[in-house]
Amino acid sequence: MKMTTPTTTTHYFSSYHFEQMLNIKFDPTFLPVAATSFTLFIFLYKFINPILSNLLIKSYPFFTETQKIDWSTRINSSINSFTVGTICVYMMIADHGLDANPLLYKSYLLKTNLSIVIGYLLSDTVISIIHYKKIGDPFSMAHHFLSIYGFIYVLTLNVMPYFANFRLLAELSTPLVNIRWFLDTLKFSKTSKAFVFNGLLMTLVFFFVRIVAMPIYWWKVYTVAITPLWSHMGHFRFALIIVCSVLDIINLYWFSKMSRGCLRLLTAVYRKKHG
Repeated sequence: MKMTTPTTTTHYFSSYHFEQMLNIKFDPTFLPVAATSFTLFIFLYKFINPILSNLLIKSYPFFTETQKIDWSTRINSSINSFTVGTICVYMMIADHGLDANPLLYKSYLLKTNLSIVIGYLLSDTVISIIHYKKIGDPFSMAHHFLSIYGFIYVLTLNVMPYFANFRLLAELSTPLVNIRWFLDTLKFSKTSKAFVFNGLLMTLVFFFVRIVAMPIYWWKVYTVAITPLWSHMGHFRFALIIVCSVLDIINLYWFSKMSRGCLRLLTAVYRKKHG
């Protein structure tokens, strides 16, 4: 599934890497996969999700138009996150070449995973633009644009692969965020066991995969920034640092909102139990 490169765990630099860096060329091979992913998610959003929801969810026919749009996009989001997150974790465990060659490395599994997420992000962005007055969120759209920009580099140029895969770890928290919205839309009580359990788990998982992951990620950036190869990476270095810095700021903003919501939830549960 992957084409490996010579392992250089200490310096991430060799004559092979230098030659590979000089021969970085635009590779459109996986763009059709991204286009297929985009088409599939649009098809799911427009046809499959509404049909299945209408069959399986009794209250779905009574949703507002805005709720139906949001419901379908969140199903897409959950499908993408579960798929991409699972592949990401597998690669972290099984693909040792990715960790050994974080700046230049070609993995067909990673490129497939990036194609899936790029297609999803593009589809969700298009849907959000079309229905901006109903479900548009500037922070989510900024997150999408920045992610697409960064992932396209890795997909077409094979640069910074480790860091792209590491960022996909954040997707593991998204299904729980969506489940919270589903429960709220289905009018579950905010003090019900399902709502409370999901809220606590959502905050915990978000904290580990997006907040705790930050210093680990930036430490890895530091370890490659002091190698000879880093100085030859040109503008890719700035794309890596700037894009990921902004994404981390957005994640911190989301976590601050999530933490306040979790605190309100726990307060409500305490008051319910103790009068």
